[in-house]
Amino acid sequence: GALSYLIILPEEWDASFNKALPILIEGDYIKSAQIPAIRNILRAAALTYFAGALANVLNVGRWFMILRR
Repeated sequence: GALSYLIILPEEWDASFNKALPILIEGDYIKSAQIPAIRNILRAAALTYFAGALANVLNVGRWFMILRR
């Protein structure tokens, strides 16, 4: 659930910024003017894991509130 998303987030962040971005830059796949936009895209992709974790936590909290009634 949420814990697995939070464990994966640092790995996803590393894959995006320490692996994918240098490959894109050094391989001349992108122009230097595109780097800021690509950083934003990679950040958004990595944060999908955070959003998934947050959604799971909120869902568990919602079920907890429903079952407490």
